[in-house]
Amino acid sequence: MSRRDINQYGIAASGRSGLNVWIPVPEEGSVVASMAAAGWAIRAGERHRLHSPPAVRVTTATLQPHEATQFAADLAHSLRPARRTPTA
Repeated sequence: MSRRDINQYGIAASGRSGLNVWIPVPEEGSVVASMAAAGWAIRAGERHRLHSPPAVRVTTATLQPHEATQFAADLAHSLRPARRTPTA
């Protein structure tokens, strides 16, 4: 996954090795569930962090270049706030 793919959606990401990317999110569980529904397996960052805010960990080792744009689009969609509907 290239920084261009993520940055075009305004998503912050970091990683030292290039094999794993750390992406801050407002809530880990909902993002992981949304990405799973879209066919992507990512991990909540809870197991991998001590004193940082919520994030997800994405292993990019098997992500093909042609898949990166779709992954970024699906991630951007999962980061949008849920729409609330009025209740009666």
